[in-house]
Amino acid sequence: MPAASPSSAEGRRALAGMGLMLACCLVFAVMGACFRAAMQDGLPVPLVPFARGVFTILILLPWLLRAGPSALATRRPGAHLARCAAGSLSFILSMYALLWLPLADAVAILHAKPLWALPLAFLLLGERIGWDRAAAGAVGFAGVLVIVGPQDALTSAPSAGTLAALAGGASGAMVLVAVKNLSSSEPPSRVVAWYAIASVLVWAPVSAFVWETPSLRALLLLAAGSVCAVLGDFLASWSARRAPVGVLAPMEYVQIPAAALIGLLVFSEVPGWSLLWGTLIMVAATLYIAHRTHRGG
Repeated sequence: MPAASPSSAEGRRALAGMGLMLACCLVFAVMGACFRAAMQDGLPVPLVPFARGVFTILILLPWLLRAGPSALATRRPGAHLARCAAGSLSFILSMYALLWLPLADAVAILHAKPLWALPLAFLLLGERIGWDRAAAGAVGFAGVLVIVGPQDALTSAPSAGTLAALAGGASGAMVLVAVKNLSSSEPPSRVVAWYAIASVLVWAPVSAFVWETPSLRALLLLAAGSVCAVLGDFLASWSARRAPVGVLAPMEYVQIPAAALIGLLVFSEVPGWSLLWGTLIMVAATLYIAHRTHRGG
């Protein structure tokens, strides 16, 4: 039997990365719904990233105790610092967007990040981004615009929620690039652990200033969302080790219909027809990227 060509092996590896990113997107959609419900229950927003960091450390504690200090040893502190800074900014902006906008709209605007991720991957990582994949990413973003709709385009100024979502998408693209950069030498567990530690250090003083004892419901929602966050972080790291950022970024559009379904079932937010047409555009773009990846293009 002839050996598989390098291009076909690389294509299968990239497709595996896309599958992991798909699972990551679904998990993060559930995470966003849990955190949004906790904030609607009266939880101050800064407590969400703090609680996520605490719960993440608790989940990782058995591994940290078993592996010892060497588990956190790294020769790339600057790269971890960049990932933690981008992640902290992206996460808090995303939480405000989820709180101030309908769930599907917030997720749609946040996922303008491929618009930034593709050029960032080219500029910072030196990845080759073909014109066809760049065009597919732009088409996917057009699908996002269809979902958001033009109703706010003529207003004198965008809402605070829209600005938070746009800034969250831009900083989220930096997270994707930073995780890809770290994936060449750092295991996913170390990347997740350092981000959790940074989240606690950054948000502990802020949370102390605005502290309110959470209700049992909010606490359970925080715990569920944090478990999803840890799983999503691992899935994102595993996918980044298998596929280029330019291939993974458009996959995150899957969160939009998932968020719309959750918004309908949990928050009684009825999506419009624009969601259907926008989703179809994004699916078409994603299928094209998957086809080009399988062919090694």
